[in-house]
Amino acid sequence: MAGNAGPCDFDAQNGLSPRAQLLTYEAAACDCSLPAMPESRPPAPRYDEWADWYESYVTADTRSFTDRATEALIRVLGPGTGPALDLACGTGIFASALRQLGWTPVGLDLSMRQLQYARGRMPVVAADAVVPPVRPSVLAAVAAVMCHTDIDDYAVACRAASQALKPGGVLAHVGVHPCYVGAFADRSDPDRIRILPGYWRTERRFDAWSSSGVRARVGATHLPLSNLLNAFIGAGLVIEQVIELGSPVPSMLAVRCIRPVV
Repeated sequence: MAGNAGPCDFDAQNGLSPRAQLLTYEAAACDCSLPAMPESRPPAPRYDEWADWYESYVTADTRSFTDRATEALIRVLGPGTGPALDLACGTGIFASALRQLGWTPVGLDLSMRQLQYARGRMPVVAADAVVPPVRPSVLAAVAAVMCHTDIDDYAVACRAASQALKPGGVLAHVGVHPCYVGAFADRSDPDRIRILPGYWRTERRFDAWSSSGVRARVGATHLPLSNLLNAFIGAGLVIEQVIELGSPVPSMLAVRCIRPVV
């Protein structure tokens, strides 16, 4: 993986929020300015202790699922230019796809341990997805890939992302399918998904049909389909495209949203 890390000579006056620890940032990489923002207490980074495991999990153990998520991202984001924020980027495994589409990726995540991997793939900043240190109307795109179940209030994160987008900017959401993936769905037999009680429960849960996945280790929240779509609508975004991936029962839902040009 290509490394583009370098020493940071940016300060709050030049754009970096004091509460966000910039690991690496190249001035030529992105023209989005990061403002000074008020101090707040972000949620605990749940992935720090699992960062090494997660990197191996998504690049090897579940590579086919990662490839499917990449395909979904390519389909709903499409080619473009300008700064693209990889929201809750984890170890940064989608940076290459963003770059190949023509975008200039910048990753954001709470987990410093995961960002140690991500910083070798793109410039990154340690910050909370619900209060990203980005000025309004500067981003060309936001990619939210396999992260909505890790963000405690995804609707707030979508509103923040919408505000950071330029008019006409794209928010590309790729996530597990809220109807067929969750603590309520037994997927031990991929040809016969058993839907159990619990679809309307939205709290973080660790119970899972598989003991070897993310949910059993880190936990995951759940957004019913109506809540997920309303998160985009409530953020003032216009839904342009929705696709489902996976067979015979879809495991992934991807949505392309646009910030309207007023």
